[in-house]
Parts: sequence; C-alpha cells; structure tokens
Amino acid sequence: MRTRTEPAGLVPAPAEQHTGALVRIGSGGRLTLSGAAPEAADWFAWAVGVLHGLRAEPVLEGADVLVSTEAEPAEFAPVAPVTGVDPRPEPGADERHRLTVSEGLVRLSSAGVEGAFRALTSLVQIISVDDEGGVWAPGGVITDGPRYAWRSLSLDVVRHYFTPDEVRRVIDLMALYKFNALHLHLTDSEGWRLESRAWPGLTRPRADGTREYYTREEFADLVAHAARCHITVIPEVDLPGHTRWAFDAYPELAGGIEYPHPRLRYLHPDSEAARRFAGDVIAEFAEAAPGPFLHLGGDEPFGMGHEDYAAFVRLTHQWVREQGKRVVGWQETARAGVLGGEDVLQYWIGAPDEFDPEAIKKSVPEEYHPLVDQAAETFRISPADVPAATEAGVPVLISSNSRLYLDRPYADACADPVQEGDRGRLGLPAYPPITVEDSFGWDPAETAEGLAPGTVVAGVEAAIWGETLTGFGDLAFLLLPRLPGVAEKAWTHPRTEWKDHRARLNGHPPLWNALGFENHFRPES
Repeated sequence: MRTRTEPAGLVPAPAEQHTGALVRIGSGGRLTLSGAAPEAADWFAWAVGVLHGLRAEPVLEGADVLVSTEAEPAEFAPVAPVTGVDPRPEPGADERHRLTVSEGLVRLSSAGVEGAFRALTSLVQIISVDDEGGVWAPGGVITDGPRYAWRSLSLDVVRHYFTPDEVRRVIDLMALYKFNALHLHLTDSEGWRLESRAWPGLTRPRADGTREYYTREEFADLVAHAARCHITVIPEVDLPGHTRWAFDAYPELAGGIEYPHPRLRYLHPDSEAARRFAGDVIAEFAEAAPGPFLHLGGDEPFGMGHEDYAAFVRLTHQWVREQGKRVVGWQETARAGVLGGEDVLQYWIGAPDEFDPEAIKKSVPEEYHPLVDQAAETFRISPADVPAATEAGVPVLISSNSRLYLDRPYADACADPVQEGDRGRLGLPAYPPITVEDSFGWDPAETAEGLAPGTVVAGVEAAIWGETLTGFGDLAFLLLPRLPGVAEKAWTHPRTEWKDHRARLNGHPPLWNALGFENHFRPES
C-alpha cells in the first residue's frame, strides 16, 4: 500500500475553495508543465524540487499542469476587486486565478502571467508525494485573488546584516505566501548597507576588514531575483534622524548646528552639507531600484524642532519626486503637511504600546533622561498622524507594531525545550510578549477605521527589526509561524479564524525546513 505525505493547507486562505479527496496528478517523481511564462516555469521547477523532491519539465503537449494566461477577467468576477495602492513598477496586473484539479490534469487559468504565478504558488503548497513518486493534490476548484494590492515585509539589514544569499531566501519564502513587496531598511545609526559612490565613507569596511554592505551589482541581483518572484524591492534611506553612522563618517554634516544633546544628531535643513548629502543619497537610492516608491524614513526625529523637521521633510519629498519616485514615509512624516494622494504613510505606533517615559527613565542612566523626554514628545503627538494623512487623502500602509512587528517576543511556551533559550533572548524587551494566536486576531480595515474614519488602506506590511538577532536562525525563529498569518490578512478577502488558519498551517513546517528556515518557532500547542 502506498504511503504519502499529507498535503499542506493553503495559506493564505483562498477566496473560494471547493476541493475534496486527493487525486493523482503526476507519477515517476515528476510533473510536466506547459503554457507558463519561462520565468514562472523555472520558479515552479525550483520550488517543487526543493520542497517536494520532484522534477518539473516543460512539454509542448500532454502536460500534467496546463497554464493559460488568456482568461477573460469576467471569469473571476466572484472574487472581489483588489483595493489599496499597487507598489509594482507596472501597476494593475490582475492576480486573480483559478486552479481546477482532476485526475491526471491541473488546469491553471489567469488573465496574465502574474495571476499564473500566484496559482503556481498555491499548487506548490497543496502537492503531496507518495513513496513511489506519485504526485497528489486535492481534487476540485480553487478561485482566488488578493484583497490588498500592497502586501509586504520590511527587513532590517542594518542592526543585523544579512548576506545577499540570506535575503534571497527571505524573498523565496515571501513568494510562497504571495507577498509582492520587500521593504529593505538599509540605513540607520548602526550602519549603511547600500554602496555609496557619492559618500564612500558610509560603506567603509569593519575594523576586521569584513564588508557588510551590498555593492550596486549585488543589490541589482537582489532586485532582479525579487522581480522574478513578482516582488518589488522598496529601498529605505532613513532621514533626517537615525543618522549617527553618517555623522561618524562625515562630522561636517552638522554644519555648525547646535544640538540639544551630545547624543542627538539629525540632518538639519540649515546645514548646507546635510542638504547636499540628502540629495545625493536620495538620488543613489532612487537609481538602485526600478519600483515606483522610495521610502524616506522620517521616524523618531528626537530633539528636532517641528519647523526644522517639516522643512527637511519638504525638501526630501521634493527631491524624491524629482527622481521620478513616489514617497513612503513613517507616520511622523504626516506632520510636515506635504504628503499627498500619490504618497503612502506607514502607520506603526500601535495603541497598546504608547511610550512610557517614566518607566524607561528607571532603566537608563540619568544623563539620558533628556533624550527620553524628547522621545516622549514625539510619541505623545503620534495619535494625530493618521487622521492628518486621511484628511489629506494619503493612503495608509498598516504596519502596527502591536501586531505586525515580528521582533515582538513570544508569549507561547516552546514545544522544543532547546528553543526556550531563544525565546528568552529574542525580541525587543520593551515590547510585551504576544501569543501567535493574538498576533493573528485583527483586521486591517477595522484597524484603519479605528485610527481615522475614512482612511484608505494601501495594504499591509510586517516588519522585522534586528536588535536582538545574531544570525539567520534567529530571523527564522521570529518570522515563522507569524509571517504566513500576515500574508493571510493582506491577501484573503473573508475574515478567517485562528483555528482554521492554524489547521491549514500545520503542514507547512516541512516547507520552511526545506527553504532553510529550520529554527522556526515551535509553540507547545
């Protein structure tokens, strides 16, 4: 009697699924494929090989998997239209698709190559293989399409540097769950990760001679790899705060400005050197990625007066537009009053995590108390950020730290005792721990309405920050199993419940292991 692995459930949950018993769709440890675009066929062959140990071969006729990209959009009318802001270089591609699985044949129907690619990612998830090389999938029909046009992950490669190969592995994981944008946080007070030709001291080698930044060629390769997975790279240059690394390399950026505290440094609009620096690095970042958006940062401008901050954001906003790009900014940038309907505001300061200056003062030396007070003022006025953006017609990218910051510690105990040490050291200590179930228990539209009625949701973005990371295994621990839950919030139209999501996710750990994310978090239940 043949034995076979059980298929994983489909994550994100599809709009419509009517499937039943498993049927065999291939044999001999292989699948044949026709009709897919060459890059999609190459990705499918790679994915079924890595995840299932199968061979996928293109054929002209008699294929096991037949792809059609010429369906009429009306065929997918039961799937609600996508909403939000499209981050792709060529916006508007229809991602809706249908899988029809029967004995010996899978038909994938879409109105374009991107929809076909999303259908192939679904098929990759639901395949199972028996011990004689038979390939199985649930028979029936799956019709699907995205809820939001913007579905992304922000990856901090500054606090912990990830090599190009490691970033590619993250992109591969994102593709499996139908994300379409990777926001790379490339600059901060701890480093600068994109090669700068105008200011080469930003990407100086470490004291031991090692290089922890991406050359222009390496970055171009990452952008190209992401594009093959229908993922757009959005680079971030964080200005005017979070710039200590830049000041260490180029002290002249201060331009004679008097700062309120020796440890506070920010780019001041009255500094000619700071203005020249900002214009140069914006041009470099705009050149590095072909997508329509550039992320300006703009968060936590501690110690900076409102008028100076607003003036600097107005300047950098103008320079981004002159580069032919649209602006994404953290929610504080709404205070400059310059964002418009073509821009995107990224909401991140979640309601349960208001800044508590007195608690923080108890944990830091007294000399830092003025800095805490400066930070407290920034957080005090944050509830007005999203309403100001909404009033100006600016779409909002939901990225609340209370649900979507995946560097938040786990409240669940580990099923693997060895991982308890990881659970104790990973995740920002300032954040109260949260269970995996609670991280799933929210809805983007409800969140937006709670912030400001009438807010247009651009989409959903998770974020992973690197302060506590020491290696790729730590990243796997914090990302999984929470990242697929974020994907479901961004993709799936009907609201799904935790019990159903968890049941579908139960079969996914072998996929994560195969992709190199072996240290994913294993909760007790």
